[in-house]
Amino acid sequence: MASQNINLFQTKTTVQPVLAFFDQYVKIAAVVLLAIVFSGGVIVGVAFTVFGNQRDAMERDKQQLLALVKDNVTKESLILMIRNRLVAVDVIMASQVSYAPFVDTTIKIIQSFPLSSFSMGAKNSVSIAVNVTSLTEAVEVLKTLMEMEQKNEIAYPMLQSFSLDEKKIQIGLSYTVVL
Repeated sequence: MASQNINLFQTKTTVQPVLAFFDQYVKIAAVVLLAIVFSGGVIVGVAFTVFGNQRDAMERDKQQLLALVKDNVTKESLILMIRNRLVAVDVIMASQVSYAPFVDTTIKIIQSFPLSSFSMGAKNSVSIAVNVTSLTEAVEVLKTLMEMEQKNEIAYPMLQSFSLDEKKIQIGLSYTVVL
């Protein structure tokens, strides 16, 4: 008995020989194109991952550097402020006169006697008043004053005043300190 099914599809197709020749190369070209697209995708993915990691690393470095700059801004402002103040201190120090020579010469002159007054004038001049208890001590003070002039430690020594009370003698002296 014969089959009752009717098959409208042909099981074998008739292909022209030129198309069969191209069909073989089309399949090879499709596989090659698929391999190129796949490998290109892998390369793009790897490049995206590498460049993304580099971008993230650069972003982290940027944040660290910004934090470092913020920390250093305060330090730099303090350093600039100190530098400006040092300039002002240098100007002040250059215009300051050291009182050490004035005090040192006064201490040498009065020795251990009480000092009543001390004043400094213009052109390195000094005026002092010394209290002593005897004429011998007054002579020692004046002798020291003269020795210091001979050593060129002071100049222009002068006896300004000399007062004698029952218990003490006050000597007023002035001199110029040689710097």
